[in-house]
Amino acid sequence: MKPEDIWRGIDRLADDQGITPARLARYAGLDQAVFSAGRRRNNRGDLRWPALESLARVLAVTNTSIADFVGFMHADPASRAAFRIPVMAFDKAAQARYYDEDGFPAGPAWDRMDFPDLQDRRCFGLVVDSDDHLPVYRPGDILICAPGMSLRRGDRIVYKRGELGLSIAALVRQTPFRVDLASLDGTQSESYPARDISWISRIAWARQ
Repeated sequence: MKPEDIWRGIDRLADDQGITPARLARYAGLDQAVFSAGRRRNNRGDLRWPALESLARVLAVTNTSIADFVGFMHADPASRAAFRIPVMAFDKAAQARYYDEDGFPAGPAWDRMDFPDLQDRRCFGLVVDSDDHLPVYRPGDILICAPGMSLRRGDRIVYKRGELGLSIAALVRQTPFRVDLASLDGTQSESYPARDISWISRIAWARQ
């Protein structure tokens, strides 16, 4: 085993989580620069060994076993047809503590599921757990949300407003100042100041 093997494993673990190594470090309670290129080499330009404590904290926060990490160190990522995305029940996911300061899923409370690669590596899944969204979405359906994808008129979205729960709607219009929405059946409409929307994500796909 060489230092580059460990660093490769860290990079691939971060990629599997759909985040950067810097954000991975932050999730683990570390200085976000601890995995930066500048920190990886000594004054002679040789690769350092990552600190054991840092590695242990990263594995703990991502619920990654030693065996899985060894797989990240040595497996060819191109051979993996899918990557693992965070998944949580729709109503539970409304709680702010399950997200980082940028609004992306964070922490070990999220489950993981394999899903084919999307353009947005930050995508996550929400499991519908009530009848509130019938007849469009049924309990057990998994909504794949892609916060990095651009929004267009008519897109189905998930959004969070202030301290309220999550909601599903169709996007009518979004400006820097307002967000106009319609119910999925088109019978109701809502308009909110953009500052009142904590986050908004396009529903890229629904697993029904």
